Amino acid sequence: MSASWDLTFPLLLFLSLLLDTFWGGAFYRFHPVLAMGAIGRFLEEQFLALTDSPVGLRVMGIVLAVTVPGIFMTGSATLLFLLGINGYHALADLLTVFWGYQLLAGRSLETHVRSVFLFLAEGNLPEARNALAMIVGRDTRDLDQTEVLRGAIESLSENTNDALCAPLFFFALGGIPLLMGYKAVSTLDSQVGYKRLPYRDLGWASARLDDFLAFLPARLTLLALILLFGPSAARARGVPFRQIREEAWEYRLAHPSPNSAHPMSGFAALLGVRIGGGASYGGVWSPKPWIGRGREHLTPEDLQRALRIYRQFRWSLLSGVGVIVFLWTVGPL
Repeated sequence: MSASWDLTFPLLLFLSLLLDTFWGGAFYRFHPVLAMGAIGRFLEEQFLALTDSPVGLRVMGIVLAVTVPGIFMTGSATLLFLLGINGYHALADLLTVFWGYQLLAGRSLETHVRSVFLFLAEGNLPEARNALAMIVGRDTRDLDQTEVLRGAIESLSENTNDALCAPLFFFALGGIPLLMGYKAVSTLDSQVGYKRLPYRDLGWASARLDDFLAFLPARLTLLALILLFGPSAARARGVPFRQIREEAWEYRLAHPSPNSAHPMSGFAALLGVRIGGGASYGGVWSPKPWIGRGREHLTPEDLQRALRIYRQFRWSLLSGVGVIVFLWTVGPL
């Protein structure tokens, strides 16, 4: 079968999410994301050698933003289609599940952030900084404990959408081809989506396309976080649920990106903390708005609670998809 909606696709989606929930995809030599990055870097080098004019780089940036996702969308769709029409349905299904769980990065995100927590719990700040450097672009060498914790919570919350919810959204919407396309755009954004030269022009199209694709998933992520965990967070903080909702809504746009602050404001409201406030990148300070009304001083327990919320959120997604599979199996929805 091709990875599109039919009687078996919800089960393939569930199996992919199940594998990511319990196992998590490991990178290997021919992992799709590594291949996306390699092709993106190759084209980046070629385009930078062709021109250095802002207009020329913007044109090349559009070509880059279309070409890399196009390669992986059409390549995966063609392969799954050919397997299906030639009777290799089981192989197509296995490939769908394999690619699906490899491109959902929910478990991988938790593993990386949890390593930061474990080092801090041991009192090993230098290793916690090194672990944080694996998942953020900011300078980590001189961060104190609160700054490390803030960076870890920001990464966990922002990537709740980027690594899990948005990929799952596009996987459900259009199968492996659309999932491949989203991950390719996300990979390009992480490679060239910077405001510094020469990426300000070359990466413009990739960054804007990533913003466009993540627009709806980011807002659905915030809504799900508040509905699922807002009542219990309100009881834990001793405040009305309305306050949790208002805090999350107030800071949902407090970030240069139109999407990043949505899940970040959700986590900040649930935890009762403030995150954001800027960071240093390549030795240059980048100011950013604060997100949340709560405490600025953070403790390892705050990161532990954030990880607990994230883990429960992943389980909620798995349960929700499981219910859909059950209903799809027993009869028409």
